[in-house]
Amino acid sequence: MMAGAVRGLSARLREVSGLLAGRFGRPEPCVHETDPVRNLVLTILSQNTTDANRDRAYERLAKRFPTLPALAAARPSELEEAIRVGGLAKAKAKSILGALARIREERGGYSLDFLREMPLPGAREYLTSFPGVGVKTANILLLFSFGMPAFPVDTHVLRVTKRLGLVPGTSTLAKAALSLEPHVGTGDHGPLHLNLIRLGREVCRPRNPLCAECPLLPVCPEGKRRTKAHPAPVRNTLPGVPRNVRLEGHATGGSGGAAAGGGRSEVKRSRASLSHGEPRTESPSEAAQPKGKGCNT
Repeated sequence: MMAGAVRGLSARLREVSGLLAGRFGRPEPCVHETDPVRNLVLTILSQNTTDANRDRAYERLAKRFPTLPALAAARPSELEEAIRVGGLAKAKAKSILGALARIREERGGYSLDFLREMPLPGAREYLTSFPGVGVKTANILLLFSFGMPAFPVDTHVLRVTKRLGLVPGTSTLAKAALSLEPHVGTGDHGPLHLNLIRLGREVCRPRNPLCAECPLLPVCPEGKRRTKAHPAPVRNTLPGVPRNVRLEGHATGGSGGAAAGGGRSEVKRSRASLSHGEPRTESPSEAAQPKGKGCNT
């Protein structure tokens, strides 16, 4: 990559990080396990599932097997049953038990502390040599357990960075992570990772992204294209009506007429739906509010 392009990517990531921090703030430290081996187990459990199911699977695992030696001695069927709520139990149990057996054989115990002394690329290469551990899993472990400047890219981060034009549209999770990582500012790998995930979940959704509400719209080519092609509807300010209800035909100025009548009928339908207990649609501004603490990986 040419020097100008490198500087450009670094500058764009700084700008993106600043805009996200302006909307969401700087995230608090993640609640991932800090012990590297337990974090490896937790991160394997997080693959292809929700945070809630990951946490439930880990809680059940920890209750059934309270120590790493007990976990390593578990029968595959026992571990599968304990973590079933997290999905892909058979594959995850195999990865966890295989990793623990290899660490015990190579290191004489259940410790990955030796990775602290290794350069980031070497530590990542070691972790990704375990079956079932990819670049994302390795980077999560290296970032949150060791504080290394690794940059995990999940599906949310990949979608957002593609739409921003920061990575090619053909990028994989691993390629995007390795491409972006050197250009993230010092100390910003964790906050940027977490804020990009939050944006991807709440605003830059796979379907119907809320581009008009996005803090990155000024720097997002895809967002500008979408908002130009589909302007956001004018939101009403009438009391008792959700702000996300579009007042079709409502007259914003002038008096009476068919247009105003159309607006009144739309308001009546909206109030009727609320009175009959239909679920209230969350507005984009409300959707951007925090849903709770915890790591978003």
